Amino acid sequence: MSSSSPPLHPSTTHYQDEPQPPPPMTPLEPPDVPAILRSKRSLKRQILSLNVTLPRPLQIGLTCFSIAISAVQANGVYCWGTYGPDVARSLKLDITQAQTIVIGGTLGVYLCAAPLGALTDKYGPRVGSLVSAGFSLIGYQSFAAILRSATSETPFVHIYLTIAYFLVGAATVGSYFACLTCSSLSFPSHPTLALSLPLSLIGLSALVLSSFSALPIFSLKHSRELDAAKFLFFLGILSPAVNLFGSLFMKVIPQPELFGDIKLPEDAENDMGEMSESIGQLLRLDERTPMLIGGIEAAWEEIEAMESGKDSYTAKDLLKDYQGFWSFGIFLALIIGPGEMVIASIGSIITSLLPPTALHSDISMFFTTLAPSFTLTNSNPLAVRNKHVFLLSLTSTIARLVTGVLADYLAPPLHATPNPAHRRDPTQPSHLFIRQRPVRLSRSAFAALAGATLGLIFAWSAGMLGDTGAHLSVLSAGAGAMYGTIFTLVPAVVSHHYGATNFGLAWGMISYFAALGSIVYSYLYALLSIPASGDPSDQCYGPRCFKFTFIVCAISCMIGSVGVIVLGRRWKV
Repeated sequence: MSSSSPPLHPSTTHYQDEPQPPPPMTPLEPPDVPAILRSKRSLKRQILSLNVTLPRPLQIGLTCFSIAISAVQANGVYCWGTYGPDVARSLKLDITQAQTIVIGGTLGVYLCAAPLGALTDKYGPRVGSLVSAGFSLIGYQSFAAILRSATSETPFVHIYLTIAYFLVGAATVGSYFACLTCSSLSFPSHPTLALSLPLSLIGLSALVLSSFSALPIFSLKHSRELDAAKFLFFLGILSPAVNLFGSLFMKVIPQPELFGDIKLPEDAENDMGEMSESIGQLLRLDERTPMLIGGIEAAWEEIEAMESGKDSYTAKDLLKDYQGFWSFGIFLALIIGPGEMVIASIGSIITSLLPPTALHSDISMFFTTLAPSFTLTNSNPLAVRNKHVFLLSLTSTIARLVTGVLADYLAPPLHATPNPAHRRDPTQPSHLFIRQRPVRLSRSAFAALAGATLGLIFAWSAGMLGDTGAHLSVLSAGAGAMYGTIFTLVPAVVSHHYGATNFGLAWGMISYFAALGSIVYSYLYALLSIPASGDPSDQCYGPRCFKFTFIVCAISCMIGSVGVIVLGRRWKV
């Protein structure tokens, strides 16, 4: 035996087919990070990577097309007004059971927002689209299968449908985050446009999807009523197909003309962490910079405040009523809840204005008054429901676009300018925040005005909607417009008050109050919509079905609006 020191790597017994481990590293050898990352990403690359390098113009076109079609199919959960009454009628569900199904979809949107948003942030929009494809396939197809096989005697059938509709809601929010993430990362030089266009298409989604229901293929034989099972089966093919297309082609587009010398990772579309880091280097972003609301100026303002001693906060602090969290959330629920109730219940409201006698001798007068744009030869309850889903969707989308421009004009944001005193005294703030034009109407006052207007619409509808349903368009169009206005302004209020750099946490927590309001007011409508017979299983007809609910909603919106404007003055936002 040699007297030399033993080898660093003593020999071991190796088998022919056994993979050989690499020799252990010495303390001076750095880890091979790229090799480790490649080994961890190998399975994901095999499943998700599209190993075809497309010309840049073609890839831009495919990405934009993927974002657009994903956005217009995303909001299937808000098409309940189109097919919901047919589902309830075919299974003889009472209004409380029908509202439970709608609430299941709404909870799917709100409760899955945080996990699916985090998933999209970590793995990219293609993974978000893939997950949404799975949820939409299972949700829609299981809903359609239950409709085909179940009867009114099937126990707990509305619970099964609620679970399926929850998955439809989850698919909605998954597509939402995939579209916005891909658009904002692909076009960083146009941040507002990159978000406003997909949001507008998502707002029009219910309009686009409900329009398919008018095709003759989805009508029942020897009837002009909607075959809800067939229509949902169609959505269960359309939505997964669109999302699968997005999982292949919704790639983040690097912008070489903007990035200069910054080298993006070769597999950027599959490594969102490296992609986001490169974009952050370009835009001078760090973990405290807001991506959606407030811009760089908002980040500078908050960073200056933090350096001056302003405390940060956590979810636990918010639950302890940090800076009026509970008060603002409750006031928001008092306004948003009634708006969500109209969106979820518009089909039931229309059905309540179609008593059995009106389906025969009086149907001509009803449709002439309620939907004058339709002729008698093609007028039917489905057409009327589609009309009001159209109004809700269109007015909400237009209101979001107009409100964004109008709010910036009435309440111009602060602009950051370098502070000359900072060069002489580093303890001075590095930037000064100057408002170049005076505030004519604050965002909180604007939101309160929209909430009060919504209250007036409910009050008017409670007194003016008669047995024929005349002027029902005022309710659907007005509620849609005010709902879109409020949901455009409230995030800006949250961003200004709680800080742009922590906007995601604050808005995510406050959005749960919107879900709470939706649940409370949807069930309130169901509980107060009592048929004349007193039997909850019967269909309620006439204005009495919704009159008292609308009065409660009007009072609720007024109280919430007063609370919002009081808090807004206190917060100076």
